[in-house]
Amino acid sequence: MKFCTYKKSVILAAPIRSVFAFHENPENLRRISPPSLRVKTIVAAPTAVCGEPFEITATQYGLPIRWTGRWETVEAPTLLVDIALAGPFPYFRHAHHFEALTSTTTQMTDHVDYRLPFGWLGWLAGATGGWIALALMFRARHRATRAYFEKPLEQ
Repeated sequence: MKFCTYKKSVILAAPIRSVFAFHENPENLRRISPPSLRVKTIVAAPTAVCGEPFEITATQYGLPIRWTGRWETVEAPTLLVDIALAGPFPYFRHAHHFEALTSTTTQMTDHVDYRLPFGWLGWLAGATGGWIALALMFRARHRATRAYFEKPLEQ
């Protein structure tokens, strides 16, 4: 069945190493998830390690989600890739690309390749809906990430 792709970039007011470190810590998923996605548990190492698995349980719109993934690529500070081993999608690969624009500004691009469930019927019904859901999710994540890096330093 056909793969779908979603891609979105955001410019963040932070050095590339800070942005990478933020995203390689699975606990920060709680900080950037939209209100519709309630992360309940995260079982993972505190930082991404290539080949290491992780597990997330959550609810979205009240529906339970269990997501098992693995860090496929960890190339600090420019690339972080996770792939789903089990979850709502038959295939889901998420790459974070980080590019230093200046010493204090980073462009982060999320690139997701995914396959919708239920074969061609799922693709037919969900190609647009799946893309819209990802667009809303990543818009919220990018806003929350930008807000995190733009917050004033606590003294």
